[in-house]
Amino acid sequence: MRMTRNTAFLALPLVAGAALVTAGCAGYAGADPAAPSKSGSASATATKAPAKPGTLVGEQWRLKTDPTAWFRVLGSNISGNDSCNSFTGTASALTNAPDKVDFGAGVAATQKYCADPKGTQTAIREALTGLRQWSRQGTEMVLTDVANNRTWTFVFTGSGSSAAPSASKAPSSGHAPATTKAPSTSSSASVTSAAPAR
Repeated sequence: MRMTRNTAFLALPLVAGAALVTAGCAGYAGADPAAPSKSGSASATATKAPAKPGTLVGEQWRLKTDPTAWFRVLGSNISGNDSCNSFTGTASALTNAPDKVDFGAGVAATQKYCADPKGTQTAIREALTGLRQWSRQGTEMVLTDVANNRTWTFVFTGSGSSAAPSASKAPSSGHAPATTKAPSTSSSASVTSAAPAR
């Protein structure tokens, strides 16, 4: 007796599952990141809005202690590279606190393993997590975790994707470790919303 398999019965659940996954991703891709969260994570006293021009939008920043780690802000989305893995996330300006930005739960990143002796990967991911105060002086921007008295300094590298540093460049050993420091008097100054000088 010859055995035959009815592949239609096996393929149907796979096709249905793929359709559900695709529909879920399509719904997320078109979702407005600035829309209020159904989880109620927004504070009752802080209103979130997409970042405004003249703040961080359209700009790209590299970690001062390691130029291979960078991020850019496009609308309310961020993307970048931690010197090893690519990442994405969101950023929302607080309308009642213009010197603050909320990066939410942090960034989602690829999971390639790379040695991180300078702590660069950890530093940039921690900098882009949660509520941060930001200040800018010239081409430098400082993100501050006020609650834990930690700062991260970034250097302006340009606007748009053409200024992206190469993610494949190996970090040099000539840079100081990517550690945080207590904020200095100049880095904790309040931010003006003036557009950067170019």
